[in-house]
Parts: sequence; structure tokens; C-alpha cells
Amino acid sequence: MYQVVASDLDGTLLSPDHHLTPYAKETLKLLTARGLNFVFATGRHYIDVGQIRDNLGIKSYMITSNGARVHDAEGKQVFAHNLDSDIAADLFGIVHANPDIVTNVYREDEWFMNRHRPEEMRFFKEAVFNYTLYEPGLLEAEGVSKVFFTCNSHETLLPLEQAINARWGDRVNVSFSTLTCLEVMAGWCVERPCAGSGC
Repeated sequence: MYQVVASDLDGTLLSPDHHLTPYAKETLKLLTARGLNFVFATGRHYIDVGQIRDNLGIKSYMITSNGARVHDAEGKQVFAHNLDSDIAADLFGIVHANPDIVTNVYREDEWFMNRHRPEEMRFFKEAVFNYTLYEPGLLEAEGVSKVFFTCNSHETLLPLEQAINARWGDRVNVSFSTLTCLEVMAGWCVERPCAGSGC
């Protein structure tokens, strides 16, 4: 018998229109009712995932921000790994002047964006999680779990990926979660399987 079941949200538990289906909800409730430990393992912010968990009425572990945050079944944070503040501060403004790329920041229990992009909200149908606009140089760079960049063109993000890797190397973990979303986390032990093992 399995002791732990882990699943991503986007493209896995969530339907293509970003909802939990009745079948998915019932399955999660049955798993946890049988005493299995369920883990949400996702790139999403823990506030967002916590609301989804609470709306389901289940206890579950959460590995969020691609492993930069881990919360136990009671919602207590048990692991955090942040971007170095010098890197985070530079990432806040690295493409600020580019109107085609939106910068997103997950810091502690907040989400920041450098410009309005209402279409981002289509991903948040199972929770209420809103962003605040920021200006580079005015946002505190401590406690940042992830900075990510969204754009309508994968090709526009490729030079940014190369520039970030060239500048910070192993100090960052850079990956595409989708073709139009480039994510940057701290370089040491930030990926869901590693965070789940406790390294």
C-alpha cells in the first residue's frame, strides 16, 4: 500500500480550464480519508495551494514554489530556501523596461508583478490570490522564494534564460514551467523531488 501520493496542480490535478473537477476532489478526499499522506508539489505559491487544500477540507503537505517552500499537513512551514537578496533585487528589474515580459515575484506570503496582466488571473480559479504592483528598487529582496517571467513568446524568453544562467550560474535554478513561463529559484536543492526528500 502506498504511504504517500504527490501530485502537481497545473496540467495534472487541475483541468485545462484550471479547475479541480468533482472527480479530482472526491479522489483527494478518499485518499486522505484512508490515511494516505497527500502532497501538493507545485510551482504555485503556498498561499494559493493552502486555499485549495482548505477548500477541499483535507490535510495535506505542500511543496510549493518548485521546492523553495515546504509546509506540513497542519500548514506549518518546515523548509524555506530563498534566492540570495542580491540576485532577487537584480531580477526585479532585469526586464522591467520590456513591455512584452511580465516579472512576477513570490515573497513570503505575497505575490508581486511589475505591470498589470489580467489574463494571469485565469490560473487562479480555485483560490483567491491577488498580486500587488511593484517598482524595481522599492521592493524588499529578502524572503523571495521565486521570480518568474511570463511572455506570449517562448523565443523572447530564451535570451533571458541564457543571460540569467551566464550571470549567476549555480546560484540559481532556471527552468521553463511552460513555454511562456521562465522560473528562477535559488540554486541549491530547489526542485520538488529534492525538497520532498529533505536533502
